[in-house]
This record gives sequence, C-alpha cells and structure tokens, in this order.
Amino acid sequence: MTGIRIQELLREVADGVEPGDRLGAIRAATSGGRRTRRGWWAVGGVGLVAASVVTAIALSTGGTPAGDDPGPAEPAPTATPTSAADPACCRVVPVYFVGDTPDGPRLFREFQSGDGPESAETFALDAALRGTAQDPDYRSSWPSDASAGAFLMAPDLITLTLMGDLHDRPSGMSATDAQLAVEQVVRTAQALYGQGRVPVRLLLDDAPTDQVLGVPASEPLAAGSDLEVLAHVSVSDPSEGLVVDNDEPFVVRGVGNSFEGNIVTRIQRLEGAEEIVAEEPAIAGTYEDRLFPFEVTFDLTAVPPGEYLVTSRTDDPTGEDRFHTDTRGITVVG
Repeated sequence: MTGIRIQELLREVADGVEPGDRLGAIRAATSGGRRTRRGWWAVGGVGLVAASVVTAIALSTGGTPAGDDPGPAEPAPTATPTSAADPACCRVVPVYFVGDTPDGPRLFREFQSGDGPESAETFALDAALRGTAQDPDYRSSWPSDASAGAFLMAPDLITLTLMGDLHDRPSGMSATDAQLAVEQVVRTAQALYGQGRVPVRLLLDDAPTDQVLGVPASEPLAAGSDLEVLAHVSVSDPSEGLVVDNDEPFVVRGVGNSFEGNIVTRIQRLEGAEEIVAEEPAIAGTYEDRLFPFEVTFDLTAVPPGEYLVTSRTDDPTGEDRFHTDTRGITVVG
C-alpha cells in the first residue's frame, strides 16, 4: 500500500474557522490501497445513534462576519516536491466530509492533492460534493449531479456557485443531512479562503437562490458551532494508506475536544491476531467550542511489517462507550 504523508509545512492556527492544530501539506498522492476498517471497540451496536441534531446553519445578518469572530482560518496549504522524479507535487487542499459518530453524522477534514486542469477551489469543492474521500469512512450527502462552479473571494465574503438540481431537499434526505451537507461546503470554502471565518453566499447555476437542499440561503451563511458540527476527534497525519518505515519515529497528529482533554491513540494489527501493538495518550483540550491540537510519537522498531489501523479516540466519563473516533489505515514496512 502506498499513501499520502502530511508534513508540517503550515503555521499553527490559534483560533480560526479550522481547528487550531499544526496543519500540514500533502507530500505525495496515491490511488488504491487497502480500505479495511475493523474497530477495537464498538460504538452504539449495529448502528450509530443519531442522538443529537446538527445545529442549524446560522445566517449572517449583514453579509459580514460577526465582531466576535474567533479569528483567521488556516492558510492555504503549500505543497513541496516529493522527489527528484516527481518535481511538481500537486496543490494541496482541505476538504470536509461526513462521517459517523455516536452523536450522529459530523464533519471530518481531510487533505487531498491533485494536479488536474481545474482550479484548486473546484478540485476541493467537487471532492466534497461527490464524497471522493481517501478515507473509506467518509462520505457526502450531496446529490450525484452536484458540482462546483465559480468561486469568488472578497475580504468579507465568499461567493460560491453550485451546479445541479439542488434547490429542494431530495426525497430520502433528512433535514439534518441537508444542513450538514451545506455546512460541508461552507467550511470547505472557508478553509480554501484561509483568511478568516467569512460568510459564504451560495448561488445555484450562477443565480441567487432562497434555499439550497431546502436550507435557507437567501443571505450569506456562517459556519455552525464546532462542537455541534465537527467530529470531536480528527486525525490530520497520517493520511489513509501511508507506508511507514518501522525504523523511523511514527507521528500521529490531529485535533480533538474530550473530557479533561484526553485523547488516546492506538495502533492495531489487522492481519493474523488483531492485537493492539502500541498505545499513547495525549492531552488536547475541552470546554471551549473548538478542537485543540494533539500529537503523539510511536517507536515501531518492534512492530513487524503488515497492515495496521491507527485510531484516535476521545474519552467518555459516562461509561456508555460514546467515543468519538477517527481512523487511518497504514502499512508498516521493515
């Protein structure tokens, strides 16, 4: 399995629209790879319980951010060459996708790279709309005909055109799923903009609209509460499918918000005896309406080559096993 390595090429963000972790750029892109998911704990039995409804997307009153805006968003990722044979590593973009948690569907962020003819903004937004995530646990609720059009940025407003039959909520889509889908493109657009949590005006086929997927959109939209919209743990590094040399330190980075800030990361072997081969705790943060950075380093010298699952998990003091988790499949080589 080959994979994508996220490196620390961007400055740390303190209080932005993106969680304040040390974000990275992707060094190399790949296709294929194992897409297995085998959890080391159960969450909610057969299905995840949608115990909370995603907060409705707030409308800005004047088309500009509120005065108590939490601060700048992440800067646009900057890619670097991966090797002499591949001197032009591609653009790197943050994309939001939907994933399951014990509190219902939430958003997870993934970094993607590509070098196609379309703009970076179109590349990222089309990935969000189509659900083309590297991680098989992520998806999108948007209709299959949805695509991104023009993307315009001003100091206090992003204007995004969406293409497709997107005015009404499709049959079978819940109001919560529609709201989260709109939040997905709002946050992806804000992350691409990288200059603050500015509102996003949505157009349909280049024309103003009163709603998108049945969600009111006559005014520019603001992102909702982080803790109501985002998964409470999200892995930034490694990316899905990474090949890891067991002679080198293996670093896991991400963001989370957990009881007393506790985030635990485990590495589980997926072949033969599915044993947990390593575990490291970290302290992120809690109480505030945002996610906090965490980082742990593993010594894999005693870990044999094979397929492994990296899982970061929040704490749950209730004893009900309502853990938020994020996972990445990796291949360890000697």
